[in-house]
Amino acid sequence: MIPDTFDTLSMRNWFPGHMFKAGKQMQEAISLVDLAVELVDARAPLLTRNPELLRRIADKPHIVLANKSDLAAPSISRQWMRWFSGNGELVQFIDSRNRAQIRHLPQDFKRIVAEQRTKRGATRPLLRPVRIMISGVPNVGKSTLVNHLLDRNKAQVGPKPGVTRANQWLALMDGVDLLDTPGLLWPNIASVKQALMLALLGIFNDALVPPAILAEYLAWQLEQLAVKVDWSAYGLAAPPDSGAALLDAYARKRSFLLKGGEPDLDRAATTFIKDFRDGRLGRITLQIPESSPSDNSTPSL
Repeated sequence: MIPDTFDTLSMRNWFPGHMFKAGKQMQEAISLVDLAVELVDARAPLLTRNPELLRRIADKPHIVLANKSDLAAPSISRQWMRWFSGNGELVQFIDSRNRAQIRHLPQDFKRIVAEQRTKRGATRPLLRPVRIMISGVPNVGKSTLVNHLLDRNKAQVGPKPGVTRANQWLALMDGVDLLDTPGLLWPNIASVKQALMLALLGIFNDALVPPAILAEYLAWQLEQLAVKVDWSAYGLAAPPDSGAALLDAYARKRSFLLKGGEPDLDRAATTFIKDFRDGRLGRITLQIPESSPSDNSTPSL
C-alpha cells in the first residue's frame, strides 16, 4: 500500500496575478449575459468548479458542461448526472473535440434562455442575439469548445493553462453571441490533495509540482479508487507499494536512463502522468459523487 504523506506538502505561488484582473472583468461582464455556461472536467466535476464564479453567477440561468467525458468512467458520469439533476442543475457530459456532440449546443442555449424568460414572466421575444458566457478553470478545454462552436480557429488553443487572457465577444451562428473568458482559479484551495488533483488534471502549470510527487499521488489515487491497471506495462508484477518503486521499475522498462545507467525518474513520472491524461490507463474518474444529491460539499480527498 502506498503511504499517504501528501498533506505534509506545501503548494505556494500557484495563483497567477493576472487572474485577479480577469476576475474583475468577468464580474463586470456577467450583467451583460443571459446564460452562464460553466465548463468543468468530467473526471472531477465538483473539484473543477470555481466557488467564486458560482457566487457571481448565482442569480443567472446556467448550465454545467462536463468536458472530457471520453476520459471519464461512464458509470460514474451517470452518477454525476443524477447528482447534478438532484441539485436542480442542468448538466451535459461532452467531449469538446467531437463536433457532432456539441453542434446542438447553441440551440440548447437559446432554448434555456427562452424558458427562463418565460418563467420570469417575459411576454415579448428577445430581439437581439442571446448572450452567453463560457467560463471555467484553466485547461478544461474551453478554447477547443469555443473553436468548434465557431467552426473556425479563432480562440487561441494551447496545451498549457492560461492561453486565453482576456474576455472576447464572438458571434456564433443561430443568433448567439458568446463571451469567451480566461480560465480562472480561486486563491484558496481547501487541501493539498485537492491541489494535487487539480495539478494532475493539468489545471495548474506543470512546473509547480515536481513530476515524481504528482506521479506518486496518481498511483495513490488509483489505489484508493481500486482502478484496475496493467502494471506489467510499467515493469511491475503487482501494484506498487511506493511511488519510488513504480518510477524506478518504469524507467528501467522503458530504458529511461541517465548517464551511468541510473533511472531517469522525472522522465518516467512525466510519461506516467501523460498516460493518465491521454486515457492510456483507461477511462478514470477521480472524484465520486456523494450519496446525497442535496450535499453540495466537495467530496473529501
